[in-house]
Amino acid sequence: MRLLEIVKLLDNQPNAGRSALIREHLDALGVHCVMQKYATGTNLFVDLGRPETKVGVGTHFDRVPVSAGANDNGSAIAVGLDIIRRHLEAGSKAGVRVFFFDEEETGLKGSRAYVAQYGVADLTGLINLEMVGMGNKFALWPVEATRSGPLLERFEAVAWQQVGCHRFDQIVTNTADHVPFRQAGMRDAFTVTCITDQDMAVAQHYFQAIAQQADTAKLMQILAQAPLFRHYHQPTDTYEKLSETTLAMTSAAVWKTILAAQ
Repeated sequence: MRLLEIVKLLDNQPNAGRSALIREHLDALGVHCVMQKYATGTNLFVDLGRPETKVGVGTHFDRVPVSAGANDNGSAIAVGLDIIRRHLEAGSKAGVRVFFFDEEETGLKGSRAYVAQYGVADLTGLINLEMVGMGNKFALWPVEATRSGPLLERFEAVAWQQVGCHRFDQIVTNTADHVPFRQAGMRDAFTVTCITDQDMAVAQHYFQAIAQQADTAKLMQILAQAPLFRHYHQPTDTYEKLSETTLAMTSAAVWKTILAAQ
């Protein structure tokens, strides 16, 4: 199944329906998933390969009610499922845990509940995926110039072989499911988003405006010029806006990073 077809199935589905579709896909692959129930939701995660050294791959399946939820974050779900498919088809022993978090959009509740129950000691790092369905290069955030880590550096090496990537110490807000992992002491945790050259140009303008203490209205006006944010949290965030090439590019980069991390 093409990755865009997975996103299409997820579009406009309620969060419970999106969770059910993920589980149906995993069942079709013959993969067991852990369902972690907590006070207000249910996370899903899949363990593959070696138990002692696992790379985490993060996605979230919830969407804001007004949005169709394609790039945010159906795109990441499709890539997460594709990583599982790649692992099975390769017969790999590489250790990986793929997450499908609940309630990211309402305060990172799912990833916070996971870290509270399981901790982070059995993971070597986390590649969190957020809006990976459009663009031709990778943004890594929040990753300041001095940040280091084996997983981060392997991803960057792979990305530069493919298309290129850029570090950002912030993208509007630095809130995504990497946050609870960092707060628990995991330094090698970061979020990946796909961007275009136009997004890069808008980002430079945006950060300059922040430095000049521009008001919120001005900042939002600047952001609206970025393709990445044109459909963000909008009804127009639908699968037709996304690129199969971008989804495949992301899946390949994550998979090669996992293999390099073993």
